[in-house]
Amino acid sequence: MTFRPLLIVNAILVAAMAGLSAWAWPAIPDAAQLPVQWGLDGEPHRFGSKLEVLTLMPAAAALTTALLWYLPQIDPRRANIEASAKFWNVVAIAVVALLAYLHGLLVLNAIGRTFVIIDYLLPALALTMIVLGNYLGKTRSNWFGGIRTPWSMSSEYSWEHTHRWAGRLFVASGLAALVAWPLTNATTAMTVLTASVVLTVVIAVALSYIFWKNDPSRKNDARAANGGA
Repeated sequence: MTFRPLLIVNAILVAAMAGLSAWAWPAIPDAAQLPVQWGLDGEPHRFGSKLEVLTLMPAAAALTTALLWYLPQIDPRRANIEASAKFWNVVAIAVVALLAYLHGLLVLNAIGRTFVIIDYLLPALALTMIVLGNYLGKTRSNWFGGIRTPWSMSSEYSWEHTHRWAGRLFVASGLAALVAWPLTNATTAMTVLTASVVLTVVIAVALSYIFWKNDPSRKNDARAANGGA
């Protein structure tokens, strides 16, 4: 598998985002100051111009697509990242799809639809974590995607096992947020998701060291260096 799927799908998504912006442009007053950033409390923290609202996400999506297509071309472990092409394509498409979804929310808000954006953003973020977690364990060591620590990068055993467990934890983080959402509210669920993802990263870093330390090939190399003792 190559990296063409991310280019094709993301080009369609970026074009759709640009089309939505063109459609919304006449409906928004030129002098309007519109929300572009929200806090965990669901309240807008920053406002921007019509131009910013209608171009920010499409531009970010286009740049993200270009970057995620280019990085595999310069990875010193090119064979490994090509073997992880399915994961890489899914990541690139999921990120740009999330940006497209957020763009849709921003545009709807800009043309006068009133809603609490975090109520709609939370499930999208949680589902993104679940999707990424499902594919994370299928990667091979590379320089641009995954849990890259000195230990996971120097041990395929550590990389494989760390990412397998990290993938499960990312899925659990997304599911925890989706469960918390109807039981509490989107703000609390977003806090659950954020805390779970941070905890997952911390655990993954620790696991990468533990698996590296217990790598059978590393132990065999150490025995060989000591004359088989």
